Amino acid sequence: MVHVRTRRLLVAAIFVAFVIAAVLSAGPPAPSPNAPGTFAFAVLGDAPYYVWEDIKYRLVLQDLRAHDLRIVLHVGDIFWRPCSDARYERSLRWFNSLPQPVMYTPGDNEWTDCWTQQEGGYDPQERLAHLRQVFFPSPQTLGGRRLAVVTQASQQPFREFVEHVRWTHEGIVFATVHLVGSGNGTERYPGRTARSDEAVVKRTAAATAWIRETFAGAIAAGAAAVVVGFHANPAFERSPGDAERETYEPFLTALEEGIEAFARPVLVTQGDDHIYLVDHPLVRRTTGRRLDNLTRLQVPGSPLVGWVRVVVTPRPNVTFAFEPRVVPRWKYW
Repeated sequence: MVHVRTRRLLVAAIFVAFVIAAVLSAGPPAPSPNAPGTFAFAVLGDAPYYVWEDIKYRLVLQDLRAHDLRIVLHVGDIFWRPCSDARYERSLRWFNSLPQPVMYTPGDNEWTDCWTQQEGGYDPQERLAHLRQVFFPSPQTLGGRRLAVVTQASQQPFREFVEHVRWTHEGIVFATVHLVGSGNGTERYPGRTARSDEAVVKRTAAATAWIRETFAGAIAAGAAAVVVGFHANPAFERSPGDAERETYEPFLTALEEGIEAFARPVLVTQGDDHIYLVDHPLVRRTTGRRLDNLTRLQVPGSPLVGWVRVVVTPRPNVTFAFEPRVVPRWKYW
């Protein structure tokens, strides 16, 4: 009986080893090629949040490395609790493991919400200062291939806003803006001070100035399109005057004016709501007219772990096509 049982265990072990070897070699699906005359870039955010999502995220990184991408744009929420230095460094290693340039704009999980005990009981403003040191040490992208970028920090009134950057490829302007969820950082918490409220006003003013400058520069240069990345959904679906829009209103006004004046394709990429969505959500408040030249891409997020491949046809008129590439819920290898 002992020998029979031993043989059965051996056969079972061999079978399990065979299955593990098979699934480990599976990997993500084959990369999507770029059609002639097009280029692609990636947009992702709002993951990984949990340990099991960390495992899935390795497949996302593998998939990104396999694609021909001009840039990877991360729209924030690189983790969820705690807001430790180790978490920042881990995300930085992930970004720098990619062969492509990486543009990153912060989410609320990285600093705004770090005051809770689960997050570590940090001062959000201290966390933001540290985040800027880690991810924005110089005016260039992250990733394996670094690109020089224009930064708002080069302007005297906005020295601290190193995260507001801009880059141009084939006549298309890419810009990041620091807008976060949690009411754009206005949610109340024990120990919040007037300094935090003042910081929200200052950051929103900087974001508004940056988006105005971005569109003015794009118009002057005859740019073919503008791509803007930020974390929050600034209540696009809400009517002007709605309480959820209030803290974003200065930026939204500037965005509306810029899109209308530019009169060419604009792509806004954001996270925060965790649901993959492509639509045209913005209505010009002065005319009631929908701004059809604006497309909004909202990336999938936790519990979905993945990214969106944006394919750009730059000529004769810029068009954007979207391919969500999400790791299946059951896949961990």
